[in-house]
Amino acid sequence: MKNIHIAFVSIALAGSSFDAVVAAVPPSEPSGDYYDYTKTMKPERPWLVDWHQRFVYRIMLGMRGGFGDKTAAPEIMAERPPEHSIVGGDGKMLRKFLTYQQALEVITTVHDLTCGVPQVVLLTGWQYEGHDSKYPAWGAASGHLKRPCDATAEESLRWLMREARKYNCLVALHINMFDAYEDSPLFKEYLEKDILAKDKNGKPIVGNRWWGMDCYHVSYTQEWKLGLAQRRIDDLISMVPEIRDHHCIYIDAFLGARKADQQGPISPYLGYSKEEEARTQRKIFRYWRDRGIDVASEHVVGLRVDRFVGLQPFACHQAELIADLPDSLYTVSPYQPGFCRVEPEKGFHEGFCLKILPYYYRNHPAGGGDWRGMIQGTGVCMPALWCKEPTLIAYSKDGCKDKTWKLPDGWQDVGKIQISGMADTKAARTITVSEGEITLSLGPDQVVKMTRVNHQERLRRVEDSGQPQPSIETLSFGEARQARKEKAILEAHGTR
Repeated sequence: MKNIHIAFVSIALAGSSFDAVVAAVPPSEPSGDYYDYTKTMKPERPWLVDWHQRFVYRIMLGMRGGFGDKTAAPEIMAERPPEHSIVGGDGKMLRKFLTYQQALEVITTVHDLTCGVPQVVLLTGWQYEGHDSKYPAWGAASGHLKRPCDATAEESLRWLMREARKYNCLVALHINMFDAYEDSPLFKEYLEKDILAKDKNGKPIVGNRWWGMDCYHVSYTQEWKLGLAQRRIDDLISMVPEIRDHHCIYIDAFLGARKADQQGPISPYLGYSKEEEARTQRKIFRYWRDRGIDVASEHVVGLRVDRFVGLQPFACHQAELIADLPDSLYTVSPYQPGFCRVEPEKGFHEGFCLKILPYYYRNHPAGGGDWRGMIQGTGVCMPALWCKEPTLIAYSKDGCKDKTWKLPDGWQDVGKIQISGMADTKAARTITVSEGEITLSLGPDQVVKMTRVNHQERLRRVEDSGQPQPSIETLSFGEARQARKEKAILEAHGTR
């Protein structure tokens, strides 16, 4: 490699442009070595996203269809459930759940219902014809989802990512580096270059079947050796540069083996072992990180020989496999709802208040003390430590009448508290603190926020002084959402 670099430099000095040739010299190869996290109990490099202090959830934009009963593996098709075995649609988008514009409505809805909690959205179905469409390619955003005012779907996707940042939300595009489908623009190239798994006789192996389409698998090591994994990553970042600003990506099904042969090589034709494939996966983690991007994934293990502790900060599943590790090193969020429409699912308040609120609190530097004492049965009263102003959130799943709560440290000297809905301060009322305690009555599945009265008086003084008024968050949830919707409609049609 050193000799190659010298040759490039010599040509540059004798020829035209030194800078142009040096720019063409490939960067150093990331290491595939195992990272021993036990020496520091910290990641190899600091995480760029505070995963353990964010509400991670999924937005499903669209789903592709399948190829009916067309298959090269009838035995696999016969074993799959109906939603995966025979699905029509010729690979085109079968279900459009949300546009990019509506995805922003979801983000603002979550913002309003959680006092602006820091978010990470796993944006699924953003490409081509929707979820699981045309892998291994990531080369286009879905035209079915674009805004009318944008020339391309990519412009709409980038707009969504920029707007999301205004609501303390990071967007992690859902991608896949393991699966491949016959209608992909990269399928022929990957097949000819032996990147797709083949048996010892060179026949392509169908690894699974998803949404009515045979799924083949990529050998990470072969793709990497040919420089095509790097090409995929760099082309995606070039197409959506906002990925660098959000510092995160989500790799679905980043598995270490095929389902049918969980201990053998991904591709028997190539013969790379599971250990060799894991070395390449470590290179992939580090390649993304070199570009300022954390890689979250679906599983902690996922048929792999390594948990990738210190390289992977977040997984959607298998929390029990990292129970020995602090959340700051490796975490699985305890509540990860999925949105297929703007309105939250039933049980959203319960999941957020009884799972995410305590999860955030115990992982925050200021969240010391007995946090379990702030939870009583199916009720909770706990500080929302992400808020700029001191704020408490109280919730009751079953409802409560005249329930007494002891206020946490820093609140005992407060004389009065203003209580209101999460986004509705017009209907606020004041309650008195007595000996560091408050008494609340809440209806079933009711959640409220509480702030110090002296803070509210300061806001009123701002209004009286003629300074800028409080933000749209002082409107009721319905009013705030309607105002944002009207603004979005104007922007979508090119009116500012």
